[in-house]
Amino acid sequence: MVTVALMAVDVLAVAAGNVCIYSLAVLTHTSLTAWSLLTLLVFLTGLVAFIRIPIRGSHRVRANYTAAAKAARDARVFGIPGGVRSAAARFGAGKVEAGAQGEESTAALLELLLGIPGTAVFHGLQFPGSPDADVDHAVSHGNTVFLLDSKLLRWGTYEWRSMGDRDLIVRSDGYGAPRSNAMHVAAAGYRYLLGPDVEVIPVVMIHGRNTSVGPFSISKHGVHMATAEQAMERIGDTFAFALEFWQDNPSVRAALASKLKTFGGAEQSPT
Repeated sequence: MVTVALMAVDVLAVAAGNVCIYSLAVLTHTSLTAWSLLTLLVFLTGLVAFIRIPIRGSHRVRANYTAAAKAARDARVFGIPGGVRSAAARFGAGKVEAGAQGEESTAALLELLLGIPGTAVFHGLQFPGSPDADVDHAVSHGNTVFLLDSKLLRWGTYEWRSMGDRDLIVRSDGYGAPRSNAMHVAAAGYRYLLGPDVEVIPVVMIHGRNTSVGPFSISKHGVHMATAEQAMERIGDTFAFALEFWQDNPSVRAALASKLKTFGGAEQSPT
């Protein structure tokens, strides 16, 4: 509406300019030919303005759409990735920075899932029973929650081994020390929090150049290991498949938000 009005004003302004030129020709007793250059200048100025008005309008519409899309996205993203950097003095700057980069890589990927209605993303949740550890990410849709542990690792193929009650991340060729992982403990705690109707799926998401996951991709405690591509495909397929019959569950989002260690993103309750 505003764009149309501005275009009408521009047309009237050009017409008024031409009337003024005609009046000058009459008052000075000269022919319109003598004023042709000025007439052409007025016309071209009006034409340029006429063309720029819808362009400015389209830019405004695009900017408003982008702002609205960002606001809608931010309303479904909670917490701040990369919070592990605060533990640099305890674990060492190099190790912590690798962890933070892994978290931020996962966070960027998880935002792609926000195109699926009802999806919410959480970063930096409390680890059950530990004041220091955290769960890197959670992504929820209805009664399904994926808990994600981000790992930025060197090249190689990784898989699970077990030692007693411990899940160990190892490289298939035996290089390096096994890494203990407690995502099964986190999953048990969040299953208790969210109740029996909510499916909680723990996943270790591996980032890194030339990394892959070997045949032992599910630990004896049911924790999945996947590359970033594999994990995103699994999560996306799970949520998309449920679209026809899923039911929104604000209580799941509220419960997850209550476990955030740092509250960022939207400033309202995730209901």
